[in-house]
Amino acid sequence: MYISLVGLKDTDSYDQHQAIWSLFPNTPDRKRDHLFRIEGEKNGQQVALLQSSSVPKSSDLARVLQTKAFDLNISNGECFKFKLVAYPAKRLSKERRVVEIKDESEQIEWLQRKLVGANVTVTSIDSKLVASRNSFNARYVTYEGVLQITNSAEIYSTVVMGVGRKKHAGAGLLSLARAK
Repeated sequence: MYISLVGLKDTDSYDQHQAIWSLFPNTPDRKRDHLFRIEGEKNGQQVALLQSSSVPKSSDLARVLQTKAFDLNISNGECFKFKLVAYPAKRLSKERRVVEIKDESEQIEWLQRKLVGANVTVTSIDSKLVASRNSFNARYVTYEGVLQITNSAEIYSTVVMGVGRKKHAGAGLLSLARAK
């Protein structure tokens, strides 16, 4: 896998999605093998953290600022600091529609259900509205905290596949750093 910093011109989540796709021009089956999240703004551009299975290449819509290969080695019992921007939502079974989870305690419960294979302690939670011209504005939640691995295969899969909905729009990237 590769982790990259990418500069994006647009602030709209749909345009950012298109710009990220442009970094992988020769992907024949258009299978998404990347996750990203906006980390902030620098020099008038949005800076995104991008995790991908192939090396991204700069395009007219996005510029690769830095890339490095990484191998995620995790074992049961290890502790990691984590950061995740996610779109906590649930499907109402009778109505069959998806609704945002707005209550903070329910958002934490949602995260604990999604991170099967780890004991999760959330130390910080913050939400913001993310604009998109092609769909409704969505409330994204930034989680930070510590997790202890109880099933390394499950967590590895979660890091690769992402967490929750709206991965195409910058949600779902779970970042881990060893806790000291």
